[in-house]
Amino acid sequence: MYLAGGMGKFGDKYFDKANEWRIDLKNQLEKICCDYKVHCINPNDYYSFLDNSTYDSEKEIMRFDLHKVRHSDLIIINFNDPSSLGSMAELAIAYDRGIPVIGLCEYGEEKQLHPWQREMVEKFFNDREDLVLYLLNYYLD
Repeated sequence: MYLAGGMGKFGDKYFDKANEWRIDLKNQLEKICCDYKVHCINPNDYYSFLDNSTYDSEKEIMRFDLHKVRHSDLIIINFNDPSSLGSMAELAIAYDRGIPVIGLCEYGEEKQLHPWQREMVEKFFNDREDLVLYLLNYYLD
């Protein structure tokens, strides 16, 4: 599972806030008892906005992240920044490849989404626990 969502608008100052949901979901999903070994990709585990010494260009990050999207079985996208261009590229590629996309809108972002964004998502949740239960019941069992 690939964990997509806005990062740029949060900047260095709020990096931890923008990454917290990924850490939380990754921990929950990878510890869950189910028929599958769950592996969550948090792109911030590879490239961090806080340490630009690990990459040569934004192109390197983009190609890496999109490779991970293309090879995922499911995408969870947090619409914490509905205008995030990186997240929209990840969403479009997942949709085009027929990879299921589950949306997380904890703070009412669904109202701000473009109709195409809504169409590309299988189901939306405003609560992480409900999202995890749904994944367990419909994708992991």
